[in-house]
Amino acid sequence: MQPSPYTPGEVARVVPGRAQQLAEVDERLSTLVDLGRLVGRLRVDHAPRGYGKTSLLREYQRRATARGVLTVWITAGEEQGLVSQIAQEIDRAARSFGDSARTRVKGLLDTLTVTVGIPGVAHVAGTMRRPGPTGEPAGVRTFEDVIRETAAQSHGLVLFIDEIQAADPTGLRTLVYAWQHLQAEGSDVPAAVFAAGLPNAPETIAAVVTFSERIAYRPLGPLSPDAEEIALIGPARALGVTWTAPAVGLALSIAQGYPYSVQLIADAAWVAAGRPDPGGVISVEAVEHGRVAMRSDLDALFRARWGSCSPAERRMLNAMASVGDGQVSRASIADLLSVSSNQLSTPRARLIYKGLIQPADRGQLEFTIPGFAGFVRERDD
Repeated sequence: MQPSPYTPGEVARVVPGRAQQLAEVDERLSTLVDLGRLVGRLRVDHAPRGYGKTSLLREYQRRATARGVLTVWITAGEEQGLVSQIAQEIDRAARSFGDSARTRVKGLLDTLTVTVGIPGVAHVAGTMRRPGPTGEPAGVRTFEDVIRETAAQSHGLVLFIDEIQAADPTGLRTLVYAWQHLQAEGSDVPAAVFAAGLPNAPETIAAVVTFSERIAYRPLGPLSPDAEEIALIGPARALGVTWTAPAVGLALSIAQGYPYSVQLIADAAWVAAGRPDPGGVISVEAVEHGRVAMRSDLDALFRARWGSCSPAERRMLNAMASVGDGQVSRASIADLLSVSSNQLSTPRARLIYKGLIQPADRGQLEFTIPGFAGFVRERDD
């Protein structure tokens, strides 16, 4: 018996169906490494939970590391703030620099500590500077210097920020203002920022910075059938196991392009097939049995997501589900609930943040997870 090569709920090392995104990032890395230039626009891939954002961001990081640049990984939302997190990771990375380079970077981090009050990087006394006349946060120029010096000493720097929608407003402004300065000055600073977030990331960032043209937002959609098939048969083939064509077709109809469901049905079918040895086959019967186990896992996920919702959020979900499984207009939801469209703003924002719904076409919303609308319709609470 062989352990399952599928990874539901984990960070995957293979990201099928994201060739366009990978090609774009490879091009940006070439700008940074081969030309020694700044990647001027921050990239933000955004999608609901379960679409493989973190796995994709980790693949970007692996490719950057393979090009020989320094990578710094941050999961936004921690109490100390985004700038503090970045500074702490750079401080840790600088320990591998030569003595003179380490001293220069450390000196700038100490100054940044004085300016913005970052805990844990250095213990120095100082007073906070007031924000500049343009409204930019205190410490932007010092943070810019930290990026510049770290990039110079490490032959390139890439910041990877997961869950960027959870970053503190001051940290976001500091980051974006610093990148604006670096770009405007035309500096040859080999640095880049790649981030990932939920569908509300563009709205969240736009609420705290006005020049959104500095940010390249890239939505991640469902997997295409070809990408789903690769995600199914590729890991099995690497272990000498094949899927029958009917099994693949049934699995695709169950997953409906949702990356988490692809991994879930594949893992369940693998177990139902007896964790096959090399030469084994995953049949349509294994997928049928796996669907039962998968339904149990999805129900647990759905119950947890439903349990996290407030009464107002549940009412909105019920209204959406009553229309069907597809897109629903915001106006239709308001009519069903006998409220104004503006009164939906708060539950809408919270449901997007929780990864249960997402904006679709203009004025439209849709569920993010196949099967969740049916689960909602079956509820009696």
